[in-house]
Amino acid sequence: MPVRLFTSANFSESGLQVRVPILYYHRVQENISPQKGVSPKIFVAQMEYLRKKNYRTVDLDDLADFFLAGRPLPPRPLIISFDDGYLDNFQWAYPILKRFGFRAIFFLVSAYIGQRSEWEGCMGEDVVPLMTRENILTMMADGFRFGGHGRTHKKLIATSEEEARDEVQQSKKELEDLLQKEVRSFAYPFGDYNDRVVDIVREAGYTTARTVHADNTHRRENLLQLKCLPINELTSTYKFLYHLSSIYHIETVWHERRKRNKFR
Repeated sequence: MPVRLFTSANFSESGLQVRVPILYYHRVQENISPQKGVSPKIFVAQMEYLRKKNYRTVDLDDLADFFLAGRPLPPRPLIISFDDGYLDNFQWAYPILKRFGFRAIFFLVSAYIGQRSEWEGCMGEDVVPLMTRENILTMMADGFRFGGHGRTHKKLIATSEEEARDEVQQSKKELEDLLQKEVRSFAYPFGDYNDRVVDIVREAGYTTARTVHADNTHRRENLLQLKCLPINELTSTYKFLYHLSSIYHIETVWHERRKRNKFR
C-alpha cells in the first residue's frame, strides 16, 4: 500500500510548509527537577497518547527528504528528540520508546560520550553520567538516530569563527567514526545560533539543525533553523496536546508578527 502524503502539508505565502511536531526533551528520570525533564510515568502517559492518536515517528532526514527530494511523509508524522545524551535516556527513554513502537534522535556531545556532563556552564546536580559508546551502538541497532550537538557543548555564538567551526566539524567526524554512517542532523548547544553559525553548520555538511524556538510547522528554507516543542515536567497535559495542534502554529505565527511589528 503506498504511503499517503501527510495531510497537514500546505502552501503558505512563502511556499510549501508541513506540520511535523518536533518534541524536545533532555532527561527521563525518577524524582527529576521539573525544569530538567520528565518522570518515566509522565513520559509513558505522553507516549500512550501519541500511540492512541496514531502518530508515527519519523527522522529529521525524512523531513529533509520531504522538502529536498519530494518523498512523502506518513500520516501524523512526529519527531522525538533528546539533547546531550544523558545515561537516563538509555535507561528510561529508550525502553519506553521501544515499548510503544517509537523512535527518536539523540543529539550527542561527542567529546563527552561515556563521561559526565561537565562541560562549561554545567555544575552541581546537573553533572550526571552520559551514555556510553556501547549504549549508543545498541540503540542504533534498534533504529534510533543520533546527531551532533557540538564537540564540547560550547556556546557557538560566543566563540571565534575558527573555534565554532572546529566544534561543529569535529563533532560530525567523531560521531561518524563511532556510528560508521553519515550524520546529517545538528542541534545548537544552548539553542544559540546566528547567521555565521548557521553557515558553519551548513558548510560542515549537516542537512538539518534544530533550535529551541517553539513551533510545529516547517518550511524548506528553515531546515537549518527548525523549531520544536520543549517538553518538561511543567508541560501540562493540555499544553502537550495544544502544542501538537494546527492552532498552536497559527497562534505562534500571529505572535511572531505582533512581536516584529512592535519593534519596527
